[in-house]
Amino acid sequence: MMKNVTLRKPKLLDLDQLLLWENNLDNSLFSDNPIFYTKEQIEEFLTSDQDIFLDRQIRFMIDSGGSPIGCVDLFEYDMVNSIAGVGIFIDEKFRNMGIATKALSLLKSICIKDYFISNLHANILYNNKTSIKLFERAGFTKNGVKENWIRTENSMLDVWFFQCFL
Repeated sequence: MMKNVTLRKPKLLDLDQLLLWENNLDNSLFSDNPIFYTKEQIEEFLTSDQDIFLDRQIRFMIDSGGSPIGCVDLFEYDMVNSIAGVGIFIDEKFRNMGIATKALSLLKSICIKDYFISNLHANILYNNKTSIKLFERAGFTKNGVKENWIRTENSMLDVWFFQCFL
């Protein structure tokens, strides 16, 4: 496990890395909403206020040794009900090193301390065994199935709903 994993707000210096990650076709299946972004769109995002209370979402860069190695997002933030969705991405070169587990732990602390979130949820493709193991290790439990939820070229895939109470 990498010891010096931190979460930080995205910066303009992350532009090229975010463009690569966001527009990589291999990553699109792991998103409920695969969209490809222009450089201008990501630059606009990076120079925005990135306020979870206004936008209902926020992204944190997962950093190790001064370099971004992934990102973790809170989305569908509901302040009234104290809930948010969570998604995480780790660059291929840094997977299976304990980084995602550490990042989720840091995120949970931020959720409690800064946003008063008491309930996180994640949607995971039923066949994404790596993500299922990660979220289970992070204290999430499977709490439902969204049947035939994601369309692929040849079929429809189920998505499992995971939940974690903080």
